[in-house]
Amino acid sequence: MFLVCALLFLLGMWVPFSEASTPRTEVRINQAALDYVAQVGLNSFQDALKMQLTDFLYYQRGHLQRIPVFMLENDISHLSLKLIPNYGIHLSTSGHVGMTFFLERNLQKLRVGITTEADIVISQAAIGTLVLGISLCNTTIEEVNLTYSEDGSKEIWNSIHGYIKAILPHKPCSKLSFLVEGLNVYMGTLIGLRTIGPESQISYSLTHPPTITKDYISLAIKATFVLLGKPIVFPPPPSSFSLPQQVGSSTAMINFGLSQGLFDSIHFLMQKSGSINLDITGQLVLRQFPNSMPLVLKARVNAEPIVTIHNNQTSLWIQYLLDVLAVSSNSAFKSLFSLDMAVDLALNIFMSGGKLQANASLQKDIEFNVTSSNVGVLDLLGVKPLLRSAVKEPLTEHLNALFGLGVTLPSIAKANFISPQVFVYEGYIVVSCGLHFQD
Repeated sequence: MFLVCALLFLLGMWVPFSEASTPRTEVRINQAALDYVAQVGLNSFQDALKMQLTDFLYYQRGHLQRIPVFMLENDISHLSLKLIPNYGIHLSTSGHVGMTFFLERNLQKLRVGITTEADIVISQAAIGTLVLGISLCNTTIEEVNLTYSEDGSKEIWNSIHGYIKAILPHKPCSKLSFLVEGLNVYMGTLIGLRTIGPESQISYSLTHPPTITKDYISLAIKATFVLLGKPIVFPPPPSSFSLPQQVGSSTAMINFGLSQGLFDSIHFLMQKSGSINLDITGQLVLRQFPNSMPLVLKARVNAEPIVTIHNNQTSLWIQYLLDVLAVSSNSAFKSLFSLDMAVDLALNIFMSGGKLQANASLQKDIEFNVTSSNVGVLDLLGVKPLLRSAVKEPLTEHLNALFGLGVTLPSIAKANFISPQVFVYEGYIVVSCGLHFQD
């Protein structure tokens, strides 16, 4: 999983839509994330250096001998990753490698100090993903110490020393290049749709090359929403979204900046998919309807939901058209009356399992206004308490089940977000979290 955190940038796919017509989010990968990746990557790099090297060629008694050489007992004690503004990441590593020469009747083991410095450039691919590549890499040979010799002879020491200087400097850089190229292949597994509801999905992609400072990597990401297999194009947002400097947790590895437009788009998609509609069946005893007729309530969203994000408070307003239907003697439904039903919800936003979720609760009583009636003049004051009682619990349970499905944030396989914190600001939400990679 070496350097895998760099993938947290999360790339996406899909037909490129105009930036103005897609909701935006911003992801910041902080230096703390690179420190964690360096910690995880150290062992991966050390293991990658275990190999059989090119045979050591040695003339002895007039004959050319091919001596097998292995590099197995390695001890890479340091690996660091530091940001290079406007470019990428500088990698620095140091430690020792153990080299074993299987000479005839003279097994020799050496401990060789090495330092490797490399620059990793971060760019954007045409499909909206990140691409990593090593632009510069250099390995320096430090001290060379003989740690074991079966006969104590050093007669071929100069030859071995020359072999080490010729062969070893290229190996760490080639292994680093291989690991980084492997990440680019791994990034391809991120391409795909994430389900966010019935018949609806979301995918992500970069809108610009990453912005790299000395403290963080900033990724401008667009979300593409898909309903019934077709991408939805949204109207241009009133303003562009850019994450302010000092937001979220200062110690977080990752900060996700989620714009108002993203939440507007999510709830617009829910409206279009019909997932926030609701049917309620049961018995209601109303003064207008003798004999306790069995009733069915059909709630259909008839206006675009409105999300409001203020400091430390998020609310959602939904307007339904509520049809009250009675079941007649021939099992047909007859419309009794219709009402506009306004629902004002407080949303508690939280993150679980890599998904942004919410709990909804009523901020105030559900409001009703009569739009039509087939039973004469409707006593709305008398009907309201009964309707509220019938609607409140099924509606909040339905919405909480839907919001509990959550929206997947940009992520990669085997990467878990840990210790998430949600901060609600004016017009946007920040999720700060740490990282943990599965083995």
